[in-house]
Amino acid sequence: MDIKMLDYVVMIAKCESISKAAEKLYLTQSGLNQQLLKLERNLGIKLFERDHHHFRITDAGKIYVRNAMEILRIQRNTLMQLSDLKNNIHAEISIGLTHEHGIDLFTAVYPIFRHHYPYLRCKLAEHIVRDQYQLIEEGELDIGIVLTNINTAKCFLDLVFHEVYQEDLLLGIPMTHPMAKNAVPIGTAQPLRVTDIHLFKDEPFSLIFEDSTMRKEVIDPMFEENQLHPIIMLETAINTALTQIVGKGLSCTILPHSRVLSSPYRDDCAWFRLLDNPVWSVSIVHRKDYKLSKSIYDLIRLMDQYGQKLEKIFLTESPGYLK
Repeated sequence: MDIKMLDYVVMIAKCESISKAAEKLYLTQSGLNQQLLKLERNLGIKLFERDHHHFRITDAGKIYVRNAMEILRIQRNTLMQLSDLKNNIHAEISIGLTHEHGIDLFTAVYPIFRHHYPYLRCKLAEHIVRDQYQLIEEGELDIGIVLTNINTAKCFLDLVFHEVYQEDLLLGIPMTHPMAKNAVPIGTAQPLRVTDIHLFKDEPFSLIFEDSTMRKEVIDPMFEENQLHPIIMLETAINTALTQIVGKGLSCTILPHSRVLSSPYRDDCAWFRLLDNPVWSVSIVHRKDYKLSKSIYDLIRLMDQYGQKLEKIFLTESPGYLK
């Protein structure tokens, strides 16, 4: 079975189009189409139904693509394990990243990792957490950097979660708010003041987008438990934008501790710990049947060390937040 053809068919299925797949594979449309037709003749069954307007995968195609993805995953995992023994083998790790959290964690440790594994390629792709789970189960990602609440791992029997660090979520309010005078400056290694979310029930909020893990698993449940219905003025996928909005006096927000510390606009806002103490985890996730290579173990070890440093910083400002 031609490995290249496995890649081609998987890409066609993803794009649902010969022309789009050919563009991504840097092939001509006619050349890719001819290879697909040749494969279907050899198999004696159609993998795709097509006309001038539609390109639909058949039941046979679904079987082929599902197993092709598994074969490609095994091939990639095999090369990674061989690279542990001989560093001149050019293996590749496919890593899923959440926006901001994931790339910050990866880039913090990559220089050291690269020094130890100069021949190892890292293929990075940003995906929301829900999509990462699916891509990991399908074998398209080797590992993912995901954000979870404490109980998420119990819901995924086929996945393994390795917690890198925990952090609490902070309430940010405008400096013009009457409560701002009670705040302690962020980043000064002083314990932040604690406040009750009920005091802000009539304030407008700008929050991370509704379908995000932070909203669905941490923020929205906290509001529901307190029987609050916040006025949501704005939603975005960009944490830094939320600090900017708050800094301009337009609304309040709730953000992870690390995103507050990394924001260049953090000092334009007043920050508080919350009485509810909302907490979540940044974790590495992979398939339970996936054999981790030494290189991935070392990458996780470096991330653990970085996470421990972050938790020490969080604890100076939020003592006792860890559950």
